[in-house]
Amino acid sequence: MTNVNYYLWLRLALGPGAENTGLIFENFSSAEEIYRATDMERKLSGVFKPVQIERMKTVEIEETYEVMRDCAAAGVDILLPTDDDYPELLLQIPDYPIVLFVKGSLDVLKSHIPFAVVGTREPADRSMSAASELAKALTKCGFVIVSGGAIGIDAAAHTGALAVGGSTVAVLGCGHSNPYLKENAPLRDVISQNGATISEYPPFVPPHRGTFPIRNRIISGMTVGTAVIEAQIKSGSLITAKHATNQNRDIFAVPAMELGRSSEGCTQLLEDGAKELLCPLDVVGTYLKDYADKIRIDETANLSLRLTEPGFGGIEFEQAEIISQHEALEKERADRKKPVKRDIADPLSEDAVKVYAAFSRDPISIKQLTESVIMPTSSLLGALTELELYGYIELLPNTKYSVK
Repeated sequence: MTNVNYYLWLRLALGPGAENTGLIFENFSSAEEIYRATDMERKLSGVFKPVQIERMKTVEIEETYEVMRDCAAAGVDILLPTDDDYPELLLQIPDYPIVLFVKGSLDVLKSHIPFAVVGTREPADRSMSAASELAKALTKCGFVIVSGGAIGIDAAAHTGALAVGGSTVAVLGCGHSNPYLKENAPLRDVISQNGATISEYPPFVPPHRGTFPIRNRIISGMTVGTAVIEAQIKSGSLITAKHATNQNRDIFAVPAMELGRSSEGCTQLLEDGAKELLCPLDVVGTYLKDYADKIRIDETANLSLRLTEPGFGGIEFEQAEIISQHEALEKERADRKKPVKRDIADPLSEDAVKVYAAFSRDPISIKQLTESVIMPTSSLLGALTELELYGYIELLPNTKYSVK
């Protein structure tokens, strides 16, 4: 049994968003110690609810192997609080995740300042532009943008960071392999190659109403501050802001740019004491003293850009670039899966050698072979049979031949 198994067991037993994680590990040195503790020891610790103690009796550690297999199949890493790559700021909140499921690399968090940009999924056009331009400017100045990987403001923030060659991190409200919000799957794929997508949920766990508020504490918890671009009063963005308040993190809000319900959230935040966000410099200036070693003032970053002004654009072009990058990644992955053509090490006939030379890593039809290899059809078929017998090629169900 490994350390990973014990932490996965504890995560399955306590569920996502378990409270008082920090307190739990002040009373127990590791997940293994909790696993091996008696019911009485768990009760006397005072850090577990009765329902959690019951769950620890019913969850079998063998269940963790299925989670590990799912992660391996999905290319998802399992990150523990004891690992060096676990987000440092996240460990400071009282209910940090027992396990993080990660696709990509979180190395960027060590060298940059993590900052959250969130907002509605149905924003005004200029709010989309504001999120993108803010992300571009901050990325150029040493920040790494964290958001929720959803459509709307999240997508604009991630895309802005990627557009200037930066890394970004998306915190998901479901497992990595769940087909939630298919229209944003290409963006999340590119993010995982230029930063990371992370989740508190195993790969195939679907989203539901409760997964997103739980997720939002991670967005605010792993960042120094959260900027709300546009949001309604009752929205996930304001839940994120509430988490940020409880975690003693900064909250920024862009003054309302549109009339209507979508402007009410930022107005309320500003009335409650959030920092007014008019231009990227408002964020950079806030952290210039405490993070002088990580902030770099890039001359190409328009720090004085008024985020409330309409007229900037480029979102559609940048999103098209994301699709293009995603398609390139898909092609690269498909190419890696293709069989590799091997050297001839058997006494093949001259015809067989000639036919095999016409093969690449892509399947090929007899019609294509007759066009590239000049020989009688009977000789061609004989050469294909010979190559099959020696194990160099195989006939596929679509009647094409492939190297083997």
